[in-house]
Amino acid sequence: MVWNLWVMRNHVLNQFKWHLYEDICELITDKYIMKNLIIFFLILACLSCSKDAKIPDGTRLRGPFCIGLMGDKKATLTYFSPYSADKQFNAKILLPYKFVDPDYFEIYQSDGQINNFKEITRLKNDHNYTFTLGGLNNGNAYYFYVVGEKAGYTPLYSDTIMVIPNQKLTFSTLASTKINQTISSLAYSPVANKIAYVDKSYAWNGGANCCMAESVLLSSTDNQESELLTTFSYDPNWSSNGDTIVFAEETQGQGYYSQIALYGLASKAITKLTSDTTYKYNPSFSPSGDKIIFQSNRNRPDINTTNIWSLDLSTLKTELIIDLSKTNFVNASRPLWMNENDFVFQGTKNSRTSIYKYSRQTNGIESLITSKWNDYNASVSPDGSQIAFLSNRSGSEQLWLYNLQSNDYKQLTGYDDSESFDGNWTKINWMNNNQLLFTFGDNRLTKIFLK
Repeated sequence: MVWNLWVMRNHVLNQFKWHLYEDICELITDKYIMKNLIIFFLILACLSCSKDAKIPDGTRLRGPFCIGLMGDKKATLTYFSPYSADKQFNAKILLPYKFVDPDYFEIYQSDGQINNFKEITRLKNDHNYTFTLGGLNNGNAYYFYVVGEKAGYTPLYSDTIMVIPNQKLTFSTLASTKINQTISSLAYSPVANKIAYVDKSYAWNGGANCCMAESVLLSSTDNQESELLTTFSYDPNWSSNGDTIVFAEETQGQGYYSQIALYGLASKAITKLTSDTTYKYNPSFSPSGDKIIFQSNRNRPDINTTNIWSLDLSTLKTELIIDLSKTNFVNASRPLWMNENDFVFQGTKNSRTSIYKYSRQTNGIESLITSKWNDYNASVSPDGSQIAFLSNRSGSEQLWLYNLQSNDYKQLTGYDDSESFDGNWTKINWMNNNQLLFTFGDNRLTKIFLK
């Protein structure tokens, strides 16, 4: 019985297939129907092609970026800027193709950690390029990135940034420089209650352009009673007792190599401590005042990478402390004492700069602050509990704070576009455990109260 049902089923199916085949053949032989079928399939083909529009030759999609400004329980993202350089210059010199802008931008956010992103909005290109998020928690870390999209082009991704919203702390502007003058590479002495700083374009002949150079000056914290210490010099730092300034001095006539020199406040005399044909800069006194650490290209094949050296002030003998050839750093720079035995410095690996500690007792290197961003220009609080540093975590160079006990981060600047830093020249100074002294840009001497 079962076998008979199976045979009957197959017979019915075969009959259905045969009649379907006959119907199709009749349709094909009808010229009118055949013509319409051809038109129908051509329309389908065109519609399918339109989904994969051909990218115009010689064009590139311009990618997004992401810069965050923080506020009280909010963050404002800037994510795009059209490039408007001269077209002929681009075509002939730099860019033999045309940039096109995205049609849409997707913003992704992750709260508290960097690996849990979700799309929070999709924005049509309305040429505004800013987006504000409210209702955030102050003190919490938020991560963002942006995707730019245009039909036919591969989507482009921005770098990821980090923003920590907070109520704005108390800022006090102590001094602003005049046009064509700067306050940079600042060093503060709590004992002398004075600052030593660099004017990158100091003119000592009344302002004429013939005689201008990076020069070290001394003044009060409001930049009054300013006096010149020496020209062709930079990177000043104070001794702990406030009576001596160490700095880097260029050697004119010998390829402008820089050497380590001292300036005595009482004697007003300059003493050169080193003399050779290498670059030495960023010197720092030990707390006891008997040693100086600095960076130098000595024993390096070029001037762009430096080792860390120590100079004994009693014997003037130098000692190689961090030898790049024996590490996995491509550069080591900005050494600054933490205490009598340890100092912080910034080390660069794989195009990323991070903050490390070196122990003279163990000759060991310990990582203090590492991230997917660049962290640099570290300065340790007098009680050793906090590190103030610069970072491009939020998409621009801003001032951050790291607590060595709790491992917490706090973003201190980045409330508006005027708060910017030059990482090559900025130095952060602790006036005490609750106040920092630094310069915005090169011309605004600023004090910030942490509590």
